[in-house]
Amino acid sequence: MTASQYMFERLCLFTYLPFLMYTALTNPSYFMHLTYWTLCLHCVYFTVDKASPQATNAIYLLHGASFAGAIAVFIGYSFISIGGIYRFGSWLDWENAVGARAGTVTKGRGIVELSVQKFYEHGWPVIAALIDLRLSKASLTKVFYGAAPKRTTILAVGSYLVFGTIWEQTSKGVGKGSPLDVYVQPEGLATTPLLASLGVANPGLPEDFIFTNAQKVALIGGAFVMYWTFVTPLFTKQMGYATSKKKK
Repeated sequence: MTASQYMFERLCLFTYLPFLMYTALTNPSYFMHLTYWTLCLHCVYFTVDKASPQATNAIYLLHGASFAGAIAVFIGYSFISIGGIYRFGSWLDWENAVGARAGTVTKGRGIVELSVQKFYEHGWPVIAALIDLRLSKASLTKVFYGAAPKRTTILAVGSYLVFGTIWEQTSKGVGKGSPLDVYVQPEGLATTPLLASLGVANPGLPEDFIFTNAQKVALIGGAFVMYWTFVTPLFTKQMGYATSKKKK
């Protein structure tokens, strides 16, 4: 492990852990959002020593879920922001409405405060994932050596899909509502009005059925493309290098 890799892993851990602990103690309602579940996932990933041979299985699972989660949450937030702005007229008003409903915001936030918070929650994890990919290239190629790109990509994205589905069912189970409710989306995105616009009656589908599944397709599709583009070349190059050595 290089010094830069070690320092960056510690930096990431300490950008997540103290903040999450503080939030859990002072405003635990934030953990009803998928974003904060995913920040916890990133935190767990950065506790793993990628240079340790004993950590291979943990890295194989956690790296994929964390990387896919960072991308998916960023895309998902962009997705719901469009709906929120459409409903409330501005990003700031929509965000304050989401916070008020969740009980995480007791007074209106200003644009600077909100921008910093949302960059940390949605932008920083993507930046951290891409930098980690570069600095940990040697460690990750050792872990993924010999892995099938398609299978590994599906595992990475699928593991986060399961993670997100568990959050979704937990949110509904504790009475917080569907993603349509949690993120205060336009009423017109519910299943009944969407089908009615096509002249079709709702056959009994949940009101968030179309919205939630369309969002999942966007999230998972984007995460798949990013993982395939940025992660799989690491271990396919390693495989090619190993093959050339054998020929010699």
